[in-house]
Amino acid sequence: MKKQTALRTVSLLLCILCVFFCSCNLDFGIKPADTDGGTETAAAPGFAGVGVKTGAYNGMFDGIMQINITMGDAELSTVKDHADSEIYCECNVSVGKETVNRAAIKPRGNTSYVTASGSSRYSFKLKFDKYVKGQRLNGLDELYLNNLSYDPSYVREYLAYALFSLNSGIKAPLATFAKVYINGQYYGLYSAVEAVDGSFLKRAYGENDGDLYKAESGSAFISDDTSTFTLERGENTSLSKISEIYNAVIYGDKTEDVVDVESILRYAAVIAVICGRESYLGAKAENYYLYSEPGGEVSIIPWDLKTAFGTDLSERKGGYAIDGSLISSSVKEPYFGLEAEDRPLVSKLLENKEYNDEYLKYVKYYSDALSEMIPKLSGLKAAIDEAVAEDTTGFYGKETYEAEFTDGDTLYGFIKARCDSIKQQLASSGE
Repeated sequence: MKKQTALRTVSLLLCILCVFFCSCNLDFGIKPADTDGGTETAAAPGFAGVGVKTGAYNGMFDGIMQINITMGDAELSTVKDHADSEIYCECNVSVGKETVNRAAIKPRGNTSYVTASGSSRYSFKLKFDKYVKGQRLNGLDELYLNNLSYDPSYVREYLAYALFSLNSGIKAPLATFAKVYINGQYYGLYSAVEAVDGSFLKRAYGENDGDLYKAESGSAFISDDTSTFTLERGENTSLSKISEIYNAVIYGDKTEDVVDVESILRYAAVIAVICGRESYLGAKAENYYLYSEPGGEVSIIPWDLKTAFGTDLSERKGGYAIDGSLISSSVKEPYFGLEAEDRPLVSKLLENKEYNDEYLKYVKYYSDALSEMIPKLSGLKAAIDEAVAEDTTGFYGKETYEAEFTDGDTLYGFIKARCDSIKQQLASSGE
């Protein structure tokens, strides 16, 4: 009798809890409208309720990393005093309980700007298998640590990758934040991004036996020149696959058999929404990868999203500003001041009405998702506030950081106005 009473009590408590949570309508994930009218739902909610939580690499990217890097005085001197030399130095790297000895580190990107500013807050590339073949950190072979010199909000790159990662239609690197320590000294809060390499391919595609190409500046597919592409992995040293893509795009030779159309349409949609000018659709046609699966299609992989959401690149040397002209930039012709024929990998697909309609549905999906991130920005900020407050090496002051999450010529203001503009653009076309 006592057992039955206890069971009834437990059941009653469970019912009360269910009613409570349902009435509160708690929703920490992002569930924008599906492109087909249903619900295209993200995976489990990610960091501070924004993005997705994968558990990959033992959950390294599911919260703020603390990365401890140790190295000898000579190696540290090389890293700090010869940052533009592209020299790897040996170091040990610890994240949580995991430690990798004999890893490799080198500064990367905008080293001249950092040096000119009198700072040693460089961006870094960590390579765990350079000196010890097959060595991994929680299964990861390479990690990029970006110094956020372009971003007083600290969150632009994270938000951009989170948007790309909302579903499996695009294979995108994972990103989070990292408190970086070198020889016990706090170097600041960085963004940490999964490198596009073997472990990424294994995680995203289930295999890494295909051909991986990196697109350098000028990789626009407006000619059959393959010199701007580098084969990062694989055996297609002649880059014949790049020529095959060019022929398919320009001459319409079974495009669907050569490229993953959905991947490209989704990529273009996200880039249009976040105003990612440092991309295939930007002036330099750069910062992306192509991956040709064995016997399969070629898909596009986004990379280097640090200037998304309105960063005014013309102001880079003099400070930080928002380029307000981007707010109303066209999502129907997402070429950022270029002509459609300048970016045929996308524009040739959009000439097809079916693909164009699909693309516009993706624009709506990602714009809706971004709009749903807006009220979560305060929670994201709160999650990194302490780490930012401790960061004395950042390129911007506390006042600029705080302002980024308020309305105006700020990250928050840009996202809010951009989503409104896209909504109006799509409404005028009946989407």
